[in-house]
Amino acid sequence: MRIYHLVLLCCLFTISTVTSQEILRSTTSASGASSIIVQGDRELVVQQSVGQSSVIGTFQTNANYVRQGFIQPPIEIKSINIDESNLDAVVFPNPFSSAITISFNEPVEGTVSIYVYDLLGRTVYQKDVQAAERIEVQLEELSTAQYVLLVSTATKQFKANLLKN
Repeated sequence: MRIYHLVLLCCLFTISTVTSQEILRSTTSASGASSIIVQGDRELVVQQSVGQSSVIGTFQTNANYVRQGFIQPPIEIKSINIDESNLDAVVFPNPFSSAITISFNEPVEGTVSIYVYDLLGRTVYQKDVQAAERIEVQLEELSTAQYVLLVSTATKQFKANLLKN
């Protein structure tokens, strides 16, 4: 009787596997997840995970850029943009003790979003401010550690590593 149940279970598993339309890999953890992004008539599955940021190789075709290797930890995904525009800015002092200043070397308009992430990818600071030539950010509540700063406008972004004393 047990052999019959085992054979029946294997047959059901095989039938359900064969009839599935598409196998979709998904990542879920305390520090990463999968997201679906719609671009035109295509749906793309983007996986996020915190881990080693090593890249084995790259491949580009039809305006899609694919990185092979460890699942890369994007900070926040709103769209996939092949032509990344870098914002010309400087952050100082670095290392810092209580505050940093972000100085822009180009005109910036509209809202500026400032994010600070710890090395596990968690948001430890977030604020939207009006654009200015210099923006001071108070970070005295952060612990002594290394952080990632992301400053973004509507069309450009700036990234930097920060070290708090």
